[in-house]
Amino acid sequence: MHLQVEHRFAFEYDTFISESFLELRVQPKTTPQQAVASFELAVGPPTSVHRYRDWNDNLTHHFTITKFHDRIEVTATSLVETRPSPVALADLGPAARDSEVPYPLLDFLAFDGPVRLTPALRAAYGALALPRGASLGEQVLAMGGALRGRFEYQKDVTRYDSTTEDFLKLGKGVCQDFTHLMLGFLRLSGIPCRYVSGYLHVDRKKREPSQSHAWVEFHAPAAGWVAFDPTHGRPVDERYVVVGHGRHYDDVPPNKGIYRGVAEEALAAQVTTRVTEGRTASSLREEVRQIDLPVFLEIPQRRMDRLTTAAQEAAAQQQ
Repeated sequence: MHLQVEHRFAFEYDTFISESFLELRVQPKTTPQQAVASFELAVGPPTSVHRYRDWNDNLTHHFTITKFHDRIEVTATSLVETRPSPVALADLGPAARDSEVPYPLLDFLAFDGPVRLTPALRAAYGALALPRGASLGEQVLAMGGALRGRFEYQKDVTRYDSTTEDFLKLGKGVCQDFTHLMLGFLRLSGIPCRYVSGYLHVDRKKREPSQSHAWVEFHAPAAGWVAFDPTHGRPVDERYVVVGHGRHYDDVPPNKGIYRGVAEEALAAQVTTRVTEGRTASSLREEVRQIDLPVFLEIPQRRMDRLTTAAQEAAAQQQ
């Protein structure tokens, strides 16, 4: 499947800020199940954009704006060819024993950040009652079924920094929360696993919006990393586009930054995906372009101030 993904951000400030720094993880990765044909990043106000690969090989862009501004816009446009996984859950054998887990995977067994090892998590894991000797596929399906049965998908009840403890108390949340709790269950089973950030293409005939999405990958000794979507309780297919991997959300937020000033920030984000005609990617085409938004050496008068001053001058002239 060939998918075009457009991810837009708009950061609005209620007064001018003097400096801002923004880090982005929005460029899809090349993996065994996907190839990236092109990527374009547009940023405004105009500035120099830099890029590096983090410790999980995620492509990370960053830029700084050092003049007064009250709006930042970012548009990331990608063309990706995706392929279904050749691995079926039913074909997976047993998990690796603790002593057999390779050293580089130990980070993906740790409880850290929003994935918290608490009595509530242990109790929820115990309630799964996983049968002894269950294969990896059977364990993953049982965990996914329990999540779907007990928890409700609902927006605006959790935050970007909510933890597994919050989700267990509320009983509802979004894909990020389902993913974090699935990571907790897998790690309690001794299965190395990681957080995946990306996009999910949905059928527009059903009038569902496209969206940023999150799911898990767990490590199988004979198959490597295998993806599963705990929010929908299903294996991942060619509708999914991978952007980043990490231990949890804190490693791969789409945007993260700081700014200098006393302004309140409002963020609007929108994702659009569509199936497109395309050819197999042979080489990646990348481009960075500028969005023409204004910056100022000094804080300018607000438009309302200018209108008020103009009205006063007109009144004075009439007198």
